[in-house]
Amino acid sequence: MVDRYVDDNGVRRLATADELAEINARETAWNNTKLTRQLAEIRSIRNQKLSETDYLAMSDNVMSDEMKAFRKTMRDIPQDYSESDYDDLLARNEQGQLTHSVWSKP
Repeated sequence: MVDRYVDDNGVRRLATADELAEINARETAWNNTKLTRQLAEIRSIRNQKLSETDYLAMSDNVMSDEMKAFRKTMRDIPQDYSESDYDDLLARNEQGQLTHSVWSKP
């Protein structure tokens, strides 16, 4: 078992049994909502990507087939991906850019 510490008005001390139970409960709750948080982030990114290309879908623009396919792919997220794909969809490089090919605009 790992010792857990709490900050008590600027003094670091070992957590009591009750504090340890609370810390563990919070961590468990956080871990249990991982997929929900990931899905929310995927939807947010998808909506941003669609928003960035909305101007192309106006009636006076001619959208390329590649852009049409990209927008369809965005609209089909997340139903085209399972929960096991969420980590890959949200992977980022050292610069913080998404690395999965689905996010690349034509």
